[in-house]
Amino acid sequence: MTARIPVAVDPAVIDALFAAYDTSHAPGVAVGIAVAGRPVYRKAFGLASIELNQTLSPTIRMRIGSTTKHFAALAYMLLVEEGLASLDDPVRKHIPEMSPAVADGVTMRQLMSHTSGLRCSLDLSMQLNGMGHFMSQADTLDLFASQDATNFAPETAWSYNNGGYTALSVAIQRLTGQSLEDVLRERIFTPLGMSDTLLRRVDSDFVPNSATLHMLGANGTFTKDYMGMEVTGEGGMVSTVDDMLRWMAHMDRPVVGTAETWAAMKAPFMLQSGYSTRYGLGLSVGEYRGRATIEHGGTVMGGGCQMIKVVDAGLDIIIITNRAGVDTMSLADRVIDACVSDLGPALEDLPGVNVSGLYYAEATGTTLHLLEHDGRQLIGMGGATLPARRDAQGRLHSAYRIFDMVVEAPEGEAAPTEVVYRQWGNAEVLKRLEPGATPDLSAHAGHYASASTGTEAALDVGVNGVTLTFKGRWNGARYRLDYVGGPLWRAVSINMAHFGLGGFVEFDADGGGFSFSAGRTRRLRFERVRA
Repeated sequence: MTARIPVAVDPAVIDALFAAYDTSHAPGVAVGIAVAGRPVYRKAFGLASIELNQTLSPTIRMRIGSTTKHFAALAYMLLVEEGLASLDDPVRKHIPEMSPAVADGVTMRQLMSHTSGLRCSLDLSMQLNGMGHFMSQADTLDLFASQDATNFAPETAWSYNNGGYTALSVAIQRLTGQSLEDVLRERIFTPLGMSDTLLRRVDSDFVPNSATLHMLGANGTFTKDYMGMEVTGEGGMVSTVDDMLRWMAHMDRPVVGTAETWAAMKAPFMLQSGYSTRYGLGLSVGEYRGRATIEHGGTVMGGGCQMIKVVDAGLDIIIITNRAGVDTMSLADRVIDACVSDLGPALEDLPGVNVSGLYYAEATGTTLHLLEHDGRQLIGMGGATLPARRDAQGRLHSAYRIFDMVVEAPEGEAAPTEVVYRQWGNAEVLKRLEPGATPDLSAHAGHYASASTGTEAALDVGVNGVTLTFKGRWNGARYRLDYVGGPLWRAVSINMAHFGLGGFVEFDADGGGFSFSAGRTRRLRFERVRA
């Protein structure tokens, strides 16, 4: 057995990392650290609830968001062990209502590894219906199952897909005849003594010993804003620091799930090209500063989570927050830096000329926004704006390792005419868009519909600009359209911009329709129905 690399946890040093959250007037973070499965640091900073002025603690239930995913994956794998299912079952074996046009050939393994190419129902719902409305799990599945086109062919790329885990949850429920709550409790939580962990579908119910989520409003004050929809295996769990440390110790010496099951969950999926996704079944598998890691984060409205294991060090870290705007991944990385001395060199952001501009590939609709803020290079992609890191060859990478992206721009040029964008082993040349004169969209004004999402759209062209209003099956969303060049218009959320809503619109030249693209939605079609 290979000896573990040394770990030293100094409570005073860890306290200092979280000092900014150690207040009596704002929500905060809860932190747990274990070495070789033994907890050595458990502490919380800030409030569990501003409204009640209740102090946060490591024993208070908090949402862990998408960290839920590997629990759902394990639940399905337990059914595989029993012979009730297979990793390579066709999705339509368990979800027959899926459209054959897009789901034939897609497997459960591809759903769990985010390589199916299917559109994400959560992204679709948020962009077309807005936030805060109720959607049941059945509603979300219906939206996922009704899609008539994909983002890409299976196993040719990687795209995070919450809808795939909604479908996984329904498959588990159908196979067992139980709710996912009962499956997780009976098969995982209770056997492991995780008494404070449960699946909580909505935030409108009452769950004892729970921290409140705190969203940041447009004016910088904390607000209560809930998604409204039911969330299950894609991100519906609540847990505590103590329960998560217990769980992470179990991952090293599992009693729930066979060795074969855990090997499958931790094995990074390989695309058809041979490129590694660095993602298994609900788990990211990679490295930090030369050390092997297993991790998964989670983001919810008003909170977030980061769970990471430094395998060679036997170091487990869990950070959960009940406030928006906290970068739990970077905080966990700082904990690793403080506790493990035998690490590889830190990834530096080397100096260079920052690039600005919007870049676009007409063939695929891929858009990339390069921009500078406070002297720092940023990359805008799919609704998210990420800090970038420049390597020794001048290439730009996302500073967050879960995002596989490389941008190659001519050295020394602040506004090149084209860049090369590489993601998941695929490369595209993107051309710079120049806005120029704003085209007249008067001939395009009217009403459109997307059959696959049940959404109506109204395009209004007036003296105050162009607006696009979606009316979905559950609610709606309203956008201002700004011309950005070529055939492209940027859709900017009018009343929900701080939730990250927005995308790009491409109009047909003949006025017959348009395509809408967003973070995890590529060219959703709308056809004109009337003027």
